[in-house]
Amino acid sequence: MKVMLIHPGANITLGGMQIEYQRVPTNHLPLGILYLGQILKDNGHKVILYDHYVSQRPIKEVVEWIKKINPDIIGFSVLSISLPTAKVIAKEVKSWNPNLKIIYGGYIATFCAQQILRTYEHVDICVRGEGELTLIELVDKLEKNGSLEEVLGISYRKDGELIENPDRPLIKDLDTIPFPDRKLLKQTYTLSGKISPIISSRGCPFKCRFCSCQTFTGGTWRIRSVENVMSELEYLRSEGYNEIIFTDDCFIANQKRILKLCGLMKREKFDLDWYATGHANRSDLNLLRTMAKTGCRTLIYGFESGNQRILDYYNKRSTPEMALNAVKTAKKAGIEYLLGGFIIGAPIETKEEVLNTINFGLNLQRYGLNAIQFQPLYLSPGTPLYREYSEQGFIDPDKDWERELVAVEVVPSSLKKEYLELLSKRAFERFVTNKRYLITEFLKSAKSSYRLRSIQNFFKPR
Repeated sequence: MKVMLIHPGANITLGGMQIEYQRVPTNHLPLGILYLGQILKDNGHKVILYDHYVSQRPIKEVVEWIKKINPDIIGFSVLSISLPTAKVIAKEVKSWNPNLKIIYGGYIATFCAQQILRTYEHVDICVRGEGELTLIELVDKLEKNGSLEEVLGISYRKDGELIENPDRPLIKDLDTIPFPDRKLLKQTYTLSGKISPIISSRGCPFKCRFCSCQTFTGGTWRIRSVENVMSELEYLRSEGYNEIIFTDDCFIANQKRILKLCGLMKREKFDLDWYATGHANRSDLNLLRTMAKTGCRTLIYGFESGNQRILDYYNKRSTPEMALNAVKTAKKAGIEYLLGGFIIGAPIETKEEVLNTINFGLNLQRYGLNAIQFQPLYLSPGTPLYREYSEQGFIDPDKDWERELVAVEVVPSSLKKEYLELLSKRAFERFVTNKRYLITEFLKSAKSSYRLRSIQNFFKPR
């Protein structure tokens, strides 16, 4: 069958006017649909992958392009932010060809399958959880007009009735999943060079209450063998990639494993720039120094708050002191670029605590933090907080599932969304206009071939 997989763009609203697509950095290659596309291709299906998120093409043009290709099945990988775009595209092509099968997958399809199928007549099937094994079985059934009753992990309609098949067990051995061929996507992704994500584990050992990862993966953390990861890195190197993003939810969760991986990268003389996510309580100097020596340029930390009370509320399993130590240690280890993320606006949070978090984050600049992000707390389907506030009656899952829910707009609070957004904007401006910061960053960029390549590439015509 001819199967098209789409990573839809994000609709945004400016001044009351709906914008059809949003430009985003071109290094966000959608690894999820690549894995699915590879599985389908290996099983004899014709696959077309399209990343609308970075294409900058108006929705009308995308719809006309789909009509020319005339696929049998279209799968959308959807998040809350891209749900409106997927809805418009899917409705248009479904009205053009009612026989076209529309499948939704991803986090929203996993946690809101019933709501999607009850609300969207243009969606035929939702794939819940990991999609590799489910999708190939589903497509085979559709090709043969077979019954869907035995396909685990899907929700669908039959004779007007909503059917939810049992969940599919998680893939136990991640090494059995084939490496995705990045050439299945025709778009180009670059930062300071040819860049690709890679994921070495699924799930996360931490259980933050604002994150849906633990629910999506059944509270498990599964890892690929270091040897399997090395094989994919070798493949990427042979394809000309010189930048790698480890997109694990927490890459450095197991120190022994990462030290082994770095040792193999050093032995094989991998000349790659790479980036990963960190955690404040996983900031051992030897680990970070070893990572830096094998090409780790950037670490992204979710520090979340400068208040212990709020960190405990999030079940973050860290302290402000750990965040400060992580920044100091990473800089001492030679990590070139550190980004710190913070969440403000928990329902229990006071204005004083919000301001304390902002000042705490700004203060980390003195110790080497290169970039900062403040954002309001969102309550997303699949997160423990979403479930708890649904049980308390603040969220109606049957009505609120489509919306991006800012916590302070859902749960009674002294804080307002506009206030949080204003504080975030001003804090970011203070961070990037600090004279000492500007001078330091300029001097670092002048001495760093990596930064110079990144800057040069940023200003290339798109």
